[in-house]
Amino acid sequence: MNLVNKINKYLIERYPTIWNTRVVWMLAISMAVHIVFFIFGYFSHTDPVSMQTSRVMEDYFSSGLIMVNIIISMLMLVGWLVMMFKNNGFKNFYPTGSARLFGQFVCYLVIIFTSITFYFSYMAGFRTYINKAYPNDELVKNVEAINRAYPFLSLDYQNYKVSNRLYPDVFKNLYCETAADLIDYNRKYYKVRDEIYQFYSVYKVAVTERDEYSEFKYPAKEYKAKTPLAYKVVVNDTCNYYFKKEVVDVSPYLRTAELSYYNFSRQFYKLDFNEIDFYDRYNNYPYYETAAGDVNTERNYEINRQVSELLDRKNPEEIKKIMNDFLEISKQYKIKNNLSTDLWFSWVYHPGNFEVKHFVHTNESRDAYTYAPEAYVAAAVDTVAGDAAAVAVTGIPTEDSRNTTYNYYKKNLTVHYYEIDSLRDLLRSVELVKNVDFVSKNIHVYIWIAFFFSTLIFSFRVTNLRAVIFTGVTTGVLSLLIGLVSLLYTMSVSYRQEYFIAYLVLAVGTLILIIPVVFTRAGSKLFTAVLMNMSMNGFVLYVLLVLGIISMHQNDDCYAEAGYGYTRNCTTILEQLDMNTSYLLLAAGLLFLYSYTLIIKKWKALPE
Repeated sequence: MNLVNKINKYLIERYPTIWNTRVVWMLAISMAVHIVFFIFGYFSHTDPVSMQTSRVMEDYFSSGLIMVNIIISMLMLVGWLVMMFKNNGFKNFYPTGSARLFGQFVCYLVIIFTSITFYFSYMAGFRTYINKAYPNDELVKNVEAINRAYPFLSLDYQNYKVSNRLYPDVFKNLYCETAADLIDYNRKYYKVRDEIYQFYSVYKVAVTERDEYSEFKYPAKEYKAKTPLAYKVVVNDTCNYYFKKEVVDVSPYLRTAELSYYNFSRQFYKLDFNEIDFYDRYNNYPYYETAAGDVNTERNYEINRQVSELLDRKNPEEIKKIMNDFLEISKQYKIKNNLSTDLWFSWVYHPGNFEVKHFVHTNESRDAYTYAPEAYVAAAVDTVAGDAAAVAVTGIPTEDSRNTTYNYYKKNLTVHYYEIDSLRDLLRSVELVKNVDFVSKNIHVYIWIAFFFSTLIFSFRVTNLRAVIFTGVTTGVLSLLIGLVSLLYTMSVSYRQEYFIAYLVLAVGTLILIIPVVFTRAGSKLFTAVLMNMSMNGFVLYVLLVLGIISMHQNDDCYAEAGYGYTRNCTTILEQLDMNTSYLLLAAGLLFLYSYTLIIKKWKALPE
C-alpha cells in the first residue's frame, strides 16, 4: 500500500492528468486480465475433438466467454469511473491547456479499449497453442499422407466412375458424356448397369463479349450449326465454350468401365498458409467435380496419375503403409472410425482392375437410408424404371431396372464408418486459426465502442450530468422530427427520397456544428452545452454521412454513363477506402476533438 501511495504522489506532482484518469492502474489491471484470457485461449482447444467443427473461430462467443468478458469489463469500468469522478480539475477551474484536456480524452480511449478487448488475448493464446500442437511441417506431412490414403476410403461411388478418369494423358483433354439421350449409339460407348459413358474430343471457343443482360454471348457459328456444347468454363472476363468434336475410342487405355480406384482424381484437402478469406473457407465445402471442364484439372490429373502408378506397382506393403499412416493420423486427431489396416486392405487390394467392391459410411450414426433402405431402394428403382421405359422407346439397350449403380453401392455398403467431415473440419479449423487475421477483422468494432464511450464520458466531464441528459433528449426529439419530415416527403413527393433524407440530416448536422463555434455566447449556456455534446459525439457520423452522399452521387453518375443494363465498373469513395474508412474516421474524430478543446475552454469561461 505504501508503494501505491508513493506512485500516486509521484504522478500527482508531475503528471496530474495521468493521476486523475487512473490510467496507470487501469492498464495494470487490464494487463492482468489479458494474461488470464490468454491462458484460457491457450488451453481451450487442447482436445482435437474441439477442433472438429465448422465454427471454431466463433467459440469465444458461443461458449459464453463473451459474457464473462462483458461482466469483467463492466465491473472494471464502473469502478474506474467511481474513482475518477472523485476529482475533476477542469470543473474546479484547475489550469488546463488544450493538450492536457485532449490528453484526458486519449486516456479514456486507451482505458476503455484495453478493458474490453480480451477477445484478442484469448485468440492470441488459442493461436499460440495451435502453432505449437500443429506445426506447419508436421501438418504438411500429415495432409500429404491423408491425400494419399483418401482415394481408398470408398465413401461413395461417384468418385470412382470412369467419367472421372484423367490418366493416361489421352483422357486429359476428352469429355465424357453420361446423358443417355446425348449418346451416339452407333459409335463406341460403355454401359455399366444404369450408367452410360462415351468419350469425345472437344474444341474451344473463347468469348469475351456480353449481351445486354451482362451474360456471355453464345458463339454464333456453333449456334447456327447446332453444335452440341460439352461444357463451359469462365475465367475472369473470358468464357471458354467447349464443343463436342468426335467420338474417341479409348478401349486401348481403359481396362474396365466398372467402378475402379483407377478412376479416382479428387484431392481431399489443400493447405494454404497465406492469408485466406474467412467466410470462403467456411462456406465453400468440397463438392463433386466433373473432371472435364474443372478449373483444377491439372491438380486432379496429378492425383489420378499418382493413384494409377501406385496401383500399377501392385505393392501390398506400400498400400498397407499408406493406410496405416492414415489411421495413425486419425488416431492422433481423434477422428471417429472403426477401420483396421488389414480389413481395409482386403477390401481394396484386387490386382488387375482394382474394382471398388466395398463402401464405408461417412459417420458413426450412419445416413438416413441405413435405417429405411427399402424406401430408398424402392424410390431408386422407380426412378430407374421410368428412365428405362423412356430409353426403351428409343431402342437404346437396357438392363434390369434393379441393376443400378446405386443398388450396387447399397449392396456392398459395410457396417464400418469413417467420419471424414470431422477430419476436414479439423484441418480447416487449424488452418483458419493459423492464418485468419482476427485482429483486423474485429478491431473496428472495439475501436468505435471505446471511442463513443470515451466521447460520452468526456462530454460529462467537461459539462455536467444535466447537459448530457438534455443532449440525449434533444437528439431523440430531432431524430423523431427528421423521421416525420422524411415520411411526409416520401408520401407526398416520393422522388429521390434517399437524397432528401441525407441532405436534411446534413443540414441539421451542419447547424449543430456551426452554432457552438460561431455563436458561443448566443442563447443559454445549457443550450450551447447540448450542441457541443452533440458535436463531439456525432462528428464522426457527420463525416461518414458526407462520404456516403459523395458515394451516392458517384454511383448514380456511373450508372448514368454506363447504362443500367451493363455491369458497373467504377468505384465509389467508400468502396475505394474499404476498411481504411474506419481509420480515416478515427483520425478525423481525434483531430476534431483536439481542435474543439478551444471551444470547450471558451464555453467554460462563460458565466453561468
